[in-house]
Amino acid sequence: MRYKFLFILLFVSLSACTFQMEVVTPSSPSAEAATVTFTPYVPAASTTVPDFQERTATPPALPTFAFTAGPSSTPFRVDADISPIHFPPNGTYLDVFDSLRNGMIKTYSVAASKGQVMSVSVKQSTQGEWTVIPMQITGADGTVLCPVKVDAGCTAWRGILPATQDYLIKLTPVTDVQDFALRVAINPPGIRTQSIQYVSPNTGTSFYYTDEFAPVRNPLPPFTKSEPEIVLAYIDTQAYTGTNLSEAYFMFSSSDNPSIVQNCTQPVSLGGPEEVLGTVDINGVTFVHSEGSGAAAGNFYEQVMYRSELLGRCYEAVYVIHSVSTGAFLPTVIAEYDRAALIQKFEAIVSTLVIK
Repeated sequence: MRYKFLFILLFVSLSACTFQMEVVTPSSPSAEAATVTFTPYVPAASTTVPDFQERTATPPALPTFAFTAGPSSTPFRVDADISPIHFPPNGTYLDVFDSLRNGMIKTYSVAASKGQVMSVSVKQSTQGEWTVIPMQITGADGTVLCPVKVDAGCTAWRGILPATQDYLIKLTPVTDVQDFALRVAINPPGIRTQSIQYVSPNTGTSFYYTDEFAPVRNPLPPFTKSEPEIVLAYIDTQAYTGTNLSEAYFMFSSSDNPSIVQNCTQPVSLGGPEEVLGTVDINGVTFVHSEGSGAAAGNFYEQVMYRSELLGRCYEAVYVIHSVSTGAFLPTVIAEYDRAALIQKFEAIVSTLVIK
């Protein structure tokens, strides 16, 4: 997908919720920028868990699996056994750190109950080239959850579990992967989504995201003015199945580089022409809101950017949505993805952004 994305961007350059936000578009480029306000988000504190409600996850203890990268000459571990994943007490998600060699198969197991929501994703280290790490998720009874179709790839999965049993997560990388984190999240019974907090190690800036998103290594060309601190992929399988949605990401970055800070809120063309729509207030900080888009070969890319310069630092919250023309799938009938619902999920993240 990374290389397809790069090719399409080159083609373009050559060929030419609960959380609500009111987007106001200026009537003309010279119109005064409009200001809108995000409603601050307060994570739920109630311990009551009615059927399929949201809750805030308790930060997990350190993972029970740990991998420390040694010298480059250190051989990869070869382990044909199934590695069980055990959550810490009251834990609802866990990052398992490991490494794999091309051609190896590594299988993990995790126990869960019928009706629970589970999500599985992989974040690669920035060491080495980005690569695809195919996975297969099956129940102990042989039920295949991922990939959804035999001829389809699977690099992440999220859905409702069909039975109480052990679930097997099998990874088969296509090249050596020296360091990665396998994230497995299982929501408590009756909980549809859990909220996870990200806190920037650089500035203390924080925001919340649900388990419908997961940290990944950035597979895209630059869409932010500085290297993202964190990239979250939208991994809810149901939103992709039978629709024209291809991929979606949320990115957060910050930089104190003087050249970036000086032009922090100015529009740029990172993936498509960018238009400033106005300003928004996010928890007491004013951000410039702009949007851009690009299309080529039946692919459509949409970007939404929020940027703010504060105390000598440039902050960016950006989301990128890649969809495909439904006509590209004919004669198979594919539905348009629910754009309004997806935008609302992104805005829910942005509304929790707190800069310190």
